[in-house]
Amino acid sequence: MNLNSITLEFDFKFNFVYTVFISAYEVNFMSNFDKTLLGKNIKFLATQKGIKVGDIETEAGVSTGYLSRLANEDNKNNFPIMDLIFLISKKFDVSINTLLSVDFSNLTPNEILLSQFFDKLNKDTENNKIIWELDSKEKLESMKLKGSHPLFFQHQQDPFFSYHSFFDQDVEISGDSYKVCIENKWLFFMAVSNVESPNIDFELYFIYKYTFNSQNEIEKICKICHDSELYKQIIDLRNVAAESSRHVKLSDSVLNTINTYLSHEDENVDDIEF
Repeated sequence: MNLNSITLEFDFKFNFVYTVFISAYEVNFMSNFDKTLLGKNIKFLATQKGIKVGDIETEAGVSTGYLSRLANEDNKNNFPIMDLIFLISKKFDVSINTLLSVDFSNLTPNEILLSQFFDKLNKDTENNKIIWELDSKEKLESMKLKGSHPLFFQHQQDPFFSYHSFFDQDVEISGDSYKVCIENKWLFFMAVSNVESPNIDFELYFIYKYTFNSQNEIEKICKICHDSELYKQIIDLRNVAAESSRHVKLSDSVLNTINTYLSHEDENVDDIEF
């Protein structure tokens, strides 16, 4: 299938039509995904919501028992279940990448909550509702001289500051980090690695916005290791955060001034008095 991109329109009885643009990368991804995993996730999500799988099949316009047969059919060269993928994504508010890469049946309740949290962060970032800020690895290294980071602490007689993990003592900064303000707290997204392992893991923290330098106000959220079921999802979120951090940032005051100016009709320069 030689496509640069395709555009699909769906109704799915939502009483409106919505259009989805799919890149060539996503087309390739969806044509080579794990069909068994998709079937498991649909059944799991339906059970969690108390929805009958047969009702989903009917709503998607596929035959009864389609999900049971899904893993046994070779459909790599076409997209007979693409409508089902988008229906589930919309119906259960789960991103397509998460639906096709995370095995929900292997997650604990807390991990499911984190997965939902990461999905919303991803969606809000892509919709420009939140904008991430970058702390490059080079910037973090320079912070060791003065400790100007809430997760950097000074140890006893050591004149330098270093990253202090609340999960593992034997880790160090291993790449750029990102932060974003949500619900009056800063969410910190730190890339770390163990001194004895080349694998990059991720540690997440909440820090209260108005007590930025108080160690007592640090809340550890989770550590996502390279072998975690959520690792692919956290990598996707980090890529979205990296892209967001490159966007131009404007304060509310600046936005209001620009919007007010743009809303004015053109004035005749000759009528302006100096």
